[in-house]
Amino acid sequence: MKHILGVLLFAAVHGVFSHAWAGERVNVGAYAFLPFVSKSGGLTSDLVQAMNQFQNTYEFHLVDTSPNRRYRDMANGSFTVILFESIKWGWDASQVDASKVFLQGDGEVYVARKTPGRGQDYFKTLDDKHILGVTGYHYGFANFEADPAQLAQHFRITFSPDNEVSLRNLLAERGDVAVITKSYLKSYLIQVPQAATQLLVSDRFDQTYSHTALVRKGSTPDVKEIDQLFSKMEAAGVLKKLWSRYGLD
Repeated sequence: MKHILGVLLFAAVHGVFSHAWAGERVNVGAYAFLPFVSKSGGLTSDLVQAMNQFQNTYEFHLVDTSPNRRYRDMANGSFTVILFESIKWGWDASQVDASKVFLQGDGEVYVARKTPGRGQDYFKTLDDKHILGVTGYHYGFANFEADPAQLAQHFRITFSPDNEVSLRNLLAERGDVAVITKSYLKSYLIQVPQAATQLLVSDRFDQTYSHTALVRKGSTPDVKEIDQLFSKMEAAGVLKKLWSRYGLD
């Protein structure tokens, strides 16, 4: 009995059983993508926390990546899951599996400064505009090409690290049209309501989102388990509460 108690004590002190108790660690990639990933957390962080609270088989952890680096980081195993993604955003379908769509809606709109006489016709073409975009993002107007060199051949475009900087540059007259995630724009205008008088927002979207999780092939959990988890969370009302928190319901 003393021997058994000694083994258990050693295991507790040295964390031998901690992995089993906490669940299998799963790294989830996250890059600057307002309002999904922000300096203060964002929807991705809240969703990962909800996933951990809802089950105990896996323990999901956010790991930092970037829009350009995310493909390499997924390939080398730095993370095996990435949320709020689309496989058409430059991913190799032979390397990753896509979950079912778990959040439909939102997307990117064109934003310009308001000036007398300027209306929706302003957004009919971007060929004559100085565009403000985010490095590594895939835009509908460019047929989802994200390579800055390729984009520079066809468009007059300046890149920034995130939507916040793009919008700031637009207001500072450093470009003509910014392509901004609508949910971020909505949250920005709630915080800075006076900016609504300065901005003209397109009625049409550059693209609308059909958000999925992407899972590295051969990893656990696989895409079927992710689908099952989200289905259970949706049935329990967990996802709806999250979407409502960010105005995405």
